[in-house]
Amino acid sequence: MLKIADRIVQLCDQKGISINKLAALSDMTQSTLADIIKGKNVSPKVSTIEKICKGLDISLPDFFTYESDLRTATHDDNGMDNLPEHIRKEIDMAKEFILYKHGIKKPATDK
Repeated sequence: MLKIADRIVQLCDQKGISINKLAALSDMTQSTLADIIKGKNVSPKVSTIEKICKGLDISLPDFFTYESDLRTATHDDNGMDNLPEHIRKEIDMAKEFILYKHGIKKPATDK
């Protein structure tokens, strides 16, 4: 599984935009995005990743979907037990996002 920073760089390359341009499109400071890219912030908040997705013009699920994930997923009767660990973590993150989106859980303030 790619680190969040690696995924951001990969998506910027695919879209043909610089990290600085992404910061502007995401309505965040260049230093905040640089901290993520340089590994100073390895676990950005969901609200920060949402801003990045907005700047990249993609959905949050698209941000966390990799072609290799789609090929390696397997299901048993309950549909979850045999999923790779990184996909189960992404599902948990998506659940958390939904709680934030619907106001059930409040995000902490970003920098």
